[in-house]
Amino acid sequence: GIRSHFGSSLSFALDRMTQQALDRMTHRAYLVASLVPIALSQSWFKQVQHPGPFGDFSPAEREGLIAVDPGIEGGARAVGYANTDFGSMVRKHGDEPADNIFLYPPSEWEKQSGQKIVNATPIEVSGAKVVRTDHGLMPVPLIWGKSAWKLEDRPRRMALMVIEMIEDYRPYLGYLVPKIQPLLREFRAQGLPVFFSNWARRPGDGLYSALDRTNGFKGLTAKTNFEYTYEDLGLYPMKELMPTDDEVRKGHFIKSIHLNKFADLDPKTGRSILADKLHAYGVDTLVITGGWTDACIVSTAMDAVDTKNLDVLLVSDAVGTATSAQQAVLKTFELEFQEQKADMVLDYLQVHRGNLSYILPPMQHLQGFLAKFDAGSWRGAPKVIEVQVLPAAAGLAVALLVVMLSWQLKSMIAGRDSHSDHFTREPDEHALLQV
Repeated sequence: GIRSHFGSSLSFALDRMTQQALDRMTHRAYLVASLVPIALSQSWFKQVQHPGPFGDFSPAEREGLIAVDPGIEGGARAVGYANTDFGSMVRKHGDEPADNIFLYPPSEWEKQSGQKIVNATPIEVSGAKVVRTDHGLMPVPLIWGKSAWKLEDRPRRMALMVIEMIEDYRPYLGYLVPKIQPLLREFRAQGLPVFFSNWARRPGDGLYSALDRTNGFKGLTAKTNFEYTYEDLGLYPMKELMPTDDEVRKGHFIKSIHLNKFADLDPKTGRSILADKLHAYGVDTLVITGGWTDACIVSTAMDAVDTKNLDVLLVSDAVGTATSAQQAVLKTFELEFQEQKADMVLDYLQVHRGNLSYILPPMQHLQGFLAKFDAGSWRGAPKVIEVQVLPAAAGLAVALLVVMLSWQLKSMIAGRDSHSDHFTREPDEHALLQV
């Protein structure tokens, strides 16, 4: 009886082990079978490469770019701190149709472009299908798109930029003040950095460039040459939008001679004033207001997106210009920048005030300045206090580490990914831009 019982138990155990092994093999086979179509459908992710003078970058060239290019996400010299692990998101969602890009047939784009189609029959020119319009040849389908990201996609470290809201431009930009003022107050109340620039050009300043040649050397008596400012104190900010003494002391006011505000350099270091400050604060999203839309606004915004790894939110009713190009410019660059009206931006800031899943405080890498934030559910304005950075740095680092670990642990217990997982990176101390 004992032998029979032992034999039955051994047989049962062997049967169970065999079944478990079969289950594992079946599971693995299922995984392989399920991954094969994914790999095949994602052939666009690993395309055939043709390194060379006219083709793709080599792996070594890509590594070199990541090391030196300030616009590459996660790169050692990236100005903006966003690191969204974008490659993983491409793999996960690349097969889905884009909901922010559209193809317009001629019947649709004719209405929006201001061009009249004179012959709707497509013809082929060097491989392109085109139709004839009163402005020349145009492709049959045209592309229209909007920026794909949303403010709420991830927690953001934001900074506000108020460009050229100066007294000389009050006749053209003064109407923007009621839209910018509430945003300015809210950014300050939350301890988020605000930057200002003027247009510091005078006819006799000797700082001439291609911009001067473009505008020409006439119209100075009539003050119609807009390369320069003319009025006494005309370079000063409008009094309603005046920077605070603290903001001036921290270098948040930029005397500008370039359309692109990243191009204004510190005379002592030769470095971009704005890029260094934004990097020191850990900013990843730049909110832009002011003027002129078709000059300084678009130049600064394009450089931020293209070469600084910064998301740009253009406050569409808080930017303006003295030309007729306002709406055309806003329409043209909808794909490059997120565009929202001032009340929507203000509502977002106020609704999520103090919520670290949406709005992050600035990182503290500016000498002599430390903003004190309660990482809990505070509802008041953060207190800004002057301290010595070195004695406080260690305590701040420990506090931030505790908050981050607690937050991640809470998310793990909840059984789902936190809203802010994988979207920000800590700075490489050796790569930090010194301010």
